[in-house]
Amino acid sequence: MPTALVTGASRGIGLAVARDLAKDHDVILAVRDPGKAPAGGRAERLDVSDPDSIASLAARVKEPIDVLVNNAGVYTGSPRDIWAVNVRGPLLLTRALAGKLAKGARVVMVTSGLGGLSNQAESLRHKLQDPQLTIEDILALCERPPGGYGPSKAALNALTRLFAGELPNARVNAACPGWVRTDMGGPGAPRSVEQGAASVLWACRLAADGPTGGLFRDGQPIGS
Repeated sequence: MPTALVTGASRGIGLAVARDLAKDHDVILAVRDPGKAPAGGRAERLDVSDPDSIASLAARVKEPIDVLVNNAGVYTGSPRDIWAVNVRGPLLLTRALAGKLAKGARVVMVTSGLGGLSNQAESLRHKLQDPQLTIEDILALCERPPGGYGPSKAALNALTRLFAGELPNARVNAACPGWVRTDMGGPGAPRSVEQGAASVLWACRLAADGPTGGLFRDGQPIGS
């Protein structure tokens, strides 16, 4: 059976995605506290804000990874703390697992509509649209982040495009679940957890000849 690894899999969208993937995958639940992980799947400790924790998890994973879902995220906190989870974490984890990705692996970055380039400051838009932009440039931004949640998701979208180029044997895409009724989204959000998870799961089960380097919601491309 293929293997999927889902970060932030203890609740909300991550939990819903992990439960659905468990129908046809062995699922690794990458969570901060394995003792609180839901039943089913293999719980592994991961703090995506901690580079040492990322390296330790990558060393423990021995099997090929067919689906990697970079779902863990935070909305509030200092810009540096937000970028450590929302940008540096997915960057370092994807890089650490790159050599263990199965041929044709799906890599999914869970993003947000607030990461649209039109919502960002001109200086950040210019930087992220620079054709010479590299993954190292985005890593450097994490040290002096130009804003909080929205800018972090804009950087994650750019990172998606860059990894699509670096990982030609994988399908790397960003999936936006929309505004969902989770602890982060709040009870007034218009979409259910199941609807949000379905948007992410579409990218997890993308056809072998599907797109890579794109940004999607509900299986449809949306602007960056």
